[in-house]
Amino acid sequence: MTKAFKQDALESAAWKVFSTLGFDAATIRDIVSVSTVSPGSFYNYYKTKDVIFDLLLIKIIQRVRSAILQSRNETDKLEEMLVRSHNAVLRELLSISGAPRFFELNQHHVRARLFSMPETSEMLDDLKKKLIQTVSMQHISPDRMNFIASTVLTTGLEALLYISHNPLMDIQDVADLSAKMSAASIRAASARGA
Repeated sequence: MTKAFKQDALESAAWKVFSTLGFDAATIRDIVSVSTVSPGSFYNYYKTKDVIFDLLLIKIIQRVRSAILQSRNETDKLEEMLVRSHNAVLRELLSISGAPRFFELNQHHVRARLFSMPETSEMLDDLKKKLIQTVSMQHISPDRMNFIASTVLTTGLEALLYISHNPLMDIQDVADLSAKMSAASIRAASARGA
């Protein structure tokens, strides 16, 4: 087996294990067992289950960021940008087998790691730039702007968790609602000033 094949097998197995057992209950032995790769290979590439969990989370963030950037390219209207973004996030995440369950089982680990990852910072920087383009927010302090962008991101995660518990919900309806809530909060924050 090649290095890339082993890593793909281990990452696929880790995704399955974290999506069914959750991070807390999962063991490296579970991941290796599902992967059919030797335990030594796991330790050569990842050392701990935390490392492979973080890697999976990074890959998801990168996919979501790409989907968001594509979705909101040609709009300068706040609510439309947010609807497109939330819709893109939900559709991208729901297209990944096991994603709703992964986030549901591991939400406290995701939340604990999410805002300390450079990939999330890049996504938040994208959002802040877009917000400044769509709403007069130049007077908002950097700390407030970080909080606003983080809240928009968290609303997207909450929407995914809501849909995972209510699978018959229409993605567009949830995206519209979460975007309207975010837009109202952003407008209120921008009107209030720094």
